[in-house]
Parts: sequence; structure tokens; C-alpha cells
Amino acid sequence: MRHILGDDGIALPTTIFVVTLVTIMISALFVRVQADRRIGESSGHNVDALTIAQSGLEAYIGTVAFDACDRPLRPPDGDSVRINITGGYADVVAHVLRRPVDSLDTWMYVVRSTGRSIVPTLGSDPQAQRTVAQFAEWQSSTVTPPAAFTAANGLLRTSGGNLEFRGQDQAPAGCEEPNINALRLPAGTDPTPRSDFVMDGAIPYIEQSDSKSQVALETGIDWSLTIGGGLVPDTNAIVLWDMSYPVMLVSGNAILTTSNSQGFGTLIVTGDLDIQGDRLDWSGIVLVGGRIAFDADWHEFDGFVISGLNEQLGTSVPMGEIGTVSEIDIDYNSRYVRLALQSLAGFAPVPNAWIDNWATY
Repeated sequence: MRHILGDDGIALPTTIFVVTLVTIMISALFVRVQADRRIGESSGHNVDALTIAQSGLEAYIGTVAFDACDRPLRPPDGDSVRINITGGYADVVAHVLRRPVDSLDTWMYVVRSTGRSIVPTLGSDPQAQRTVAQFAEWQSSTVTPPAAFTAANGLLRTSGGNLEFRGQDQAPAGCEEPNINALRLPAGTDPTPRSDFVMDGAIPYIEQSDSKSQVALETGIDWSLTIGGGLVPDTNAIVLWDMSYPVMLVSGNAILTTSNSQGFGTLIVTGDLDIQGDRLDWSGIVLVGGRIAFDADWHEFDGFVISGLNEQLGTSVPMGEIGTVSEIDIDYNSRYVRLALQSLAGFAPVPNAWIDNWATY
């Protein structure tokens, strides 16, 4: 007798098919989760590499080396350094893009930093890398003044006082710069009698020519930029006894009262400066927009002094006057000038010139 086949034999194949399908779906889910985790880890490593690259770039740009004479050392073309950063390291390379004829002028660089993220538990191979770059100008912060004392507003002597102006560089042996004039004045001003002066330096000791405004421009100092926001000072007050050589920018007139006081750094006064008291010793630079009143008993400056810079702005500045004082001693010293300008030396990043996808050079 023939039997008709029923559905009893299909249950097992169906069960096997369903189990297999579920297994495949679960496996695919695990693969997707693992892939998402790896993508997340990779993104984290890329972020770490970008942070490391930027940290290395900033560390390189912010570091300036100086020689034994306190001169800033400009990086050579192709200068390369590895900087260790928490979580990895950055390889930084600096390339010269613009080399001026005068080596003391501003050089243009592109500084490239490649950050590499390291996870110690995963071995020594970088887990990710990222390259950034910054265009920057190298500033040597070198200033050569016309004279130990440049009075763009002119200078008169009414009476008394022991006067010493030295244009011969007083820096330590081996660190001297070429000598400069002792005094630089506009035509028509002559603090006579010269026989009472102690002077040396470049000949003539007193250079008298041009107008007040021309003498002010000859200093090479962009006065409007300096006092108009182009310079970020360390303080807006006069600070004494600070051997870090700060940059001080005082708006308006200033009175400096001394008591056997010592000042260091760059003092910038937009108006008049009146020095009072017994004795002031200043190591560095003094720049004054108006006139300087030497009203203390003793004034000694090692570096250089300039007054009357407001003549650049078309402002008529009253003539400086040496009255009855005990001592005025202004000596050119290039070492103290360099120390006063150290904070301004190095790389200045070019605005809006940072690149976060720099692959090669």
C-alpha cells in the first residue's frame, strides 16, 4: 500500500536554517560593534595626534636660544627637532621661505609639526599621526640706535652738571657692536660748552643735522605702531628692581621718583618723563614720546635713550633741557639692549596662516 508523505520531516531543516540565520545576524552585529569601536578609537587617536602636533608646534615657536653674548640664534633652514609630548611626540621642521638681503631683517619661515600618538599597551608604533603648519616671521629684535642719547626734540644746557655720553660700546669684550655717536640732535641745537662733556664713540661725537621729525624717523622705531597696539607690554607701569627685563608702556606723562633705584628692561613713555629723587641706574632702553626732565641728583643709563619720538606723529615736542644736575651718564651698551629686547626675539606667527591639513613639504 502506498503512503502519502507528510510535513513531519521539514521541522529539522527549518530549525537549522533559523539558527544559522540568527547566528549570522548576531555575528554581523558583533562585527559592526567592533568596527564602531575601532572607528571611535581611531578618531580618538587622531584627535590626540592633532593635539600633540599643535603642542609641538607651539613649543618650538615659543623657544628661543641665545648665544654667550645674549644674541638670539636664528634657526637654520631645515632645522629639525623631536619634542616629546605626553601621549606621543612631535617632529618639527622649520623651512626658510624668504631670506632678506640684510640678515638682520625679518625672515619668513614655515614651521611644520607632525604629531604621533603612542599607546604603550599597543606597542611603540604610532596609532595615528597628524601634521599642522604655521607661517611665522623670525624677529632678531636687534636695534642699533643713532646715538647713546638721541634727542629728536633737541637739547639745551642751561647750567651745571657733570655730563658723560659714550657712544663706544660698553658691552663685555667679544660682544661689542660698532660704535655709535654720543649725541644725535636736530640742526640748531647745541648743548654747549662741549669742553665740559666726556664723550667718545663714532666721529663726530655730536651729530647735528636734519629737522626734529627727520631725527625721530631716523631712529628706526615705528612709534605709532609701538604705542598704538603693535607692542604688547609686560606692564603699564614703571617697575624697578625687576631683573627679568620687562617691557613697560606708560600712557601719558610719567614721574619716576628714585631712591638709589635700579631699573631693567625697556621703558616706553608716550608723554613726558620726569626723573626725580637722588639716583637712578637704568640698564636697557628708554623711549620717550615727549621730553625728559633730568631732575634727580644722579642719572646713569646703560643701553640707550631716545626722546622726542612724538615728532614722528607731527606733534611739536618742547626742547630738552639740562639744568643744574649732579650727573648725567648715558653709555651705549649693546648687551643691555639685547637683554631688554629678549622677550621680543623669536618667531611671530603670521595671522590666519595656520594649516591643519599639511601633509608634505
